[in-house]
Order: sequence, then C-alpha cells, then structure tokens
Amino acid sequence: MLRSVSLPLARVVVAAVAAVALSLACGLFFPAPASAQHKMNENDMELPTNDAKVVEAGKDKYAQRCAFCHGGGGKGGKGPCLTCGKFPYSGNTNTGIYTTIAVGITNRSMGGTMGAFGTTMSGEEITSVITYLRVAEKRRIESGEVPDPYKDQ
Repeated sequence: MLRSVSLPLARVVVAAVAAVALSLACGLFFPAPASAQHKMNENDMELPTNDAKVVEAGKDKYAQRCAFCHGGGGKGGKGPCLTCGKFPYSGNTNTGIYTTIAVGITNRSMGGTMGAFGTTMSGEEITSVITYLRVAEKRRIESGEVPDPYKDQ
C-alpha cells in the first residue's frame, strides 16, 4: 500500500534534491581555478573566491535578498550572522549553505525560519552569494573582527 505524502512535504523534498543537484552541478559547470577554491572538505562545492565579478554579484544579490534579515555585510540582524564562520543550519559546508538558501528552514525548534529562495534565485546567484559570504568571512577573521572558528579544526 502506498502512503500519500502531503504536497508541501513533497515540494520540500523535491526542492532539497534539486538544490543538492544544482550545487553539485555548479562545481562542474562553474569550476574555480585551483588557487581560488574555497571548500570546507574534499567533497564540498568549490567557490571561486578570487573572481571579483562573482564576489561583486554575490554582494549585490545579498544586499537585495538577504540583508533585510541578516544585516549589512552578513553581520547579523534578526537572522544570524553569516560572516562569522558558523552556519549551524548547514553544517558549515558550502553545499549545506546552498541547500539552506534554496530550500529554506521550516523547523522552528532550530531557532527560526527562512523562506526558500531556490525558485526565485538561480543556482548561479545562490553560489555568488555564498562566495561573497565566504570572502567577507575570511576578511573578518583575518582582521581579527571575529574569532577564527577554524583554528582548532
């Protein structure tokens, strides 16, 4: 006997699968030069952190779509800081962050909710936002503005 799945749950599952597929595809179709890659581990999506055009596009898209909740420069607001080296909803991987942006957060027990942007932002736009956030995170850590959360890893 087949069990029916609610339509909202089915959409979330489809969006999650699509987000993972897109994040993997971004690594294949938008490869970064070896010296420009940012990856949290060998299986993570690579980001072109030294491509100024991608970083600038991400900064612009972040300002349009994310700053309202996450503050200017990703420093936090009603939503958490996105340039402090801690992404509790995503396991701090680029692929996990991509999925969180695309699918959103619906579990209030995690501290809040966030709408899904996977239908209103392209994969390239989401990737550029994550690239911008990683560049800003690195700058803040190197300047001593935020503690280095990777130091003990």
